[in-house]
Amino acid sequence: MALYLLGKTVFNSSEEVDFNDRSIYEYYEQISQILRTNCPKICLAEPTVTVSKDPKQSFISWYIDTKTEPQLPSEAEQDYINQQISEAVSSLSQAYSQDSKESKLLKVALHLQDKQDILIADDKIILKNWGIQSLANAQGSGSGLSLFPLTPLQDKNADTESTSTLNDVADDSIVSKEAASDIKHNLNNSKKFVGLKGGLPLFITRLVAAILFFIIGLLLGWRILYAERPTKIAKVPVIEAQELVRKKPEIEQKNKALEDEIKKLEEQLKTPPCDLDKSRAAPELNKSLDHSSAPMKSNGQNFQGSLPELLEKSTVFILVKGQDEDGDQTISSGSGFFITPDLIVTNRHVVENAENNTVLVTNKALGQLKAAHIVSTSNHSEDVNSFDLAVLKIEDAPPQQPLVFSLEAQPLQTVVAAGYPGIIIRQDGALKKLAQGDVNAIPGVVLTKGEVNAIQENAKGEKVIPHSAMVSPGNSGGELVDLCGRVVGVNTFVTMDSKTSSHSNYAQKSDSIIRALQAANIPIQVQSGACKDGVVSGNGNPEKQPETPNKQEKQGNAPPTPSKAEPSKPKEEMKPSTTPENKSDKPSTPHGDKP
Repeated sequence: MALYLLGKTVFNSSEEVDFNDRSIYEYYEQISQILRTNCPKICLAEPTVTVSKDPKQSFISWYIDTKTEPQLPSEAEQDYINQQISEAVSSLSQAYSQDSKESKLLKVALHLQDKQDILIADDKIILKNWGIQSLANAQGSGSGLSLFPLTPLQDKNADTESTSTLNDVADDSIVSKEAASDIKHNLNNSKKFVGLKGGLPLFITRLVAAILFFIIGLLLGWRILYAERPTKIAKVPVIEAQELVRKKPEIEQKNKALEDEIKKLEEQLKTPPCDLDKSRAAPELNKSLDHSSAPMKSNGQNFQGSLPELLEKSTVFILVKGQDEDGDQTISSGSGFFITPDLIVTNRHVVENAENNTVLVTNKALGQLKAAHIVSTSNHSEDVNSFDLAVLKIEDAPPQQPLVFSLEAQPLQTVVAAGYPGIIIRQDGALKKLAQGDVNAIPGVVLTKGEVNAIQENAKGEKVIPHSAMVSPGNSGGELVDLCGRVVGVNTFVTMDSKTSSHSNYAQKSDSIIRALQAANIPIQVQSGACKDGVVSGNGNPEKQPETPNKQEKQGNAPPTPSKAEPSKPKEEMKPSTTPENKSDKPSTPHGDKP
């Protein structure tokens, strides 16, 4: 909607029409309500009366709020206007008797200067200059156009320069077809001003016209030089109303931005972030992964789903039965992830003390504990920063969802660590049920988000990634992925400074792991291209057995190929453990601990 100024009408304040000792324009709201109720197609322009410093000179500004600018009706629209006004008069006459207050009010108000005061916009008829009676009319000459109630018709053969008015309603409740026809006749023949009668000399006529133009010029100049008293439009000061009209495009643009934001939030609410069965991460991580970069399933189809859903299916909780230095049986835990439908990667130190080279693995997708035997491991080392890798093969389980590797990792890149840290999952009720013998109670994977802090090399030239995604004992062997779901490293150890209580989390970069797995002829998937906003740029298609990364590195810097695990002798039956977690909670040292 827009506010339009329809024009101004100059009048002498002494001629202002009164009704019950009040200005007719003080009844604007009441008259408008009567019209909205009985004839909604008829609208009154809102008057803004401005009284000048000279009490003999005043004017009225006429405003209307419509979608389109009001215009004088065309010839084609004239019949429509005549019909609507006839119906309005009929409706008002039926609603109010001639002696009623409303009827008397309408008789005074619905009086126009001429036919030019009837406009049309948005299929509505707009009346301006209403309630105005010229001095001639006040003296009884009958100038103007009266719409309600109907007054007796003059002779239709009378002088066309005489004033045309509408008939009074003979019956308070019915308007005849003849009266409706007379309304149309009078509207078509009404004139703006009553012409001068008699044969005045030509020079006198011209003199009068010149004097009138001079007076109009003086009035216009006075209006420019002197400010008018501020008035209100629809209960809003004129200056503020004009400012609102000026700012309308800006306001509409802001409203459009708010509507777009609301639609975006509504889309996010379709998957509530608090529904842990469907969503285990912030809303920005719940969108589906880019189809072209998603890892392949065992059936050759790309994975469809979000990053949390992918990590829930691909990450496994590893339970290891073993013995400590005193010969007591223990259960330790760690993490791992599928690299093929039946092969799992983890750290060597997670499984190196396993009885019979066999561990138990589980996750939500498996639904229960499954046995997995150790296929191969890297060489043992006391250096926490050394190459640390083990490959497990799951037994008696359907094909699982593997992950894709990537060589792309840059400082300040967003990464997500997935695993089963004991400090968090020991509070999971499912873990307590599992410890009590309920093999179907499976804790959920824990996801933490951070950034790559740097890319470093250890003493042997193998690349490691310090990062800020929180990890702790139990995360060892779990994956570190980018927002495209590709493995950029394997979480291996944490360093801490006991003096400052500061710590740093380290993952082996995928370069060394890819070389070792390819040397063992394991059919892993590797993608090239950087990950930006969850989409792989460049060539993001997964490939099997890609070329060995960093060909230019010296052979002496290449990580050792995992060696075949030697079966160990059967050991005594272990004692039951109350909670499957790492036994050692020793204080961290500056040299680093295995998470």
